[in-house]
Amino acid sequence: MSVILEAIGLSKSFLLKGQSRLILDAASLTLAEGEFLTIIGASGCGKSTFLELLAGVTRPDHGSVVYMGEEITAKGGKLGYMPQDDLLFPWLSVRDNALLPARVARSDIRQARNRVDKLLPVFGLENHADHLPWQLSGGLKQRTALLRTCMTEAGVLLLDEPFASLDAITRRQLQLWLKEISSSLALSVILVTHDISEAIILSSRLVLMKGDPGHFCEEFIIPPGVKEGSPAIDELKRRIFAALGIR
Repeated sequence: MSVILEAIGLSKSFLLKGQSRLILDAASLTLAEGEFLTIIGASGCGKSTFLELLAGVTRPDHGSVVYMGEEITAKGGKLGYMPQDDLLFPWLSVRDNALLPARVARSDIRQARNRVDKLLPVFGLENHADHLPWQLSGGLKQRTALLRTCMTEAGVLLLDEPFASLDAITRRQLQLWLKEISSSLALSVILVTHDISEAIILSSRLVLMKGDPGHFCEEFIIPPGVKEGSPAIDELKRRIFAALGIR
């Protein structure tokens, strides 16, 4: 698989209590086309900041982001970015929320609507197309937010802890669902999470981040077809906990 996205030496500082604090230090990463990569680390280690830099939401102090051979540093809208909150417009239906990227890009709305209608069943939303966000469960809101992200038609999706606010049963259901659709739609994904089990379920590659300041410290390849609870996965978890300094 060819490399589709590359982060090169990204560093970022923020002003906290009147002093500059280095949050992310020379973080570099590559993503291959069709790969599902997960970044895992403790809360506050810089995972979300790294994702925001990739998405162009903020500008790095140093470093660059290259997508399909083009430098896109601090250029928003090039990649599909889904933050932790669903950020659905409460007065718009599921279908109209999903159409927002096409409206912002001033694309052909008829074609976009046809694509949304084709994707609604894929995302399990065919019976909710005309519902408003307040009529949806937490899981359905996240499905709608992910559909909207896919409608950016970006080649890479950046997902920042999309299931963190859900109950355990719904979270597990959506993890398995995301794994299935990412494979069927051949999505290239970077997921940020602090949930090791979630990372193992979804990923083909897992990258660890430590904080103060944030930096990548180790990566693991997830064996295909190995089920959670197997000796191989138990050993992988042990190595991940050890790398993160958790006993």
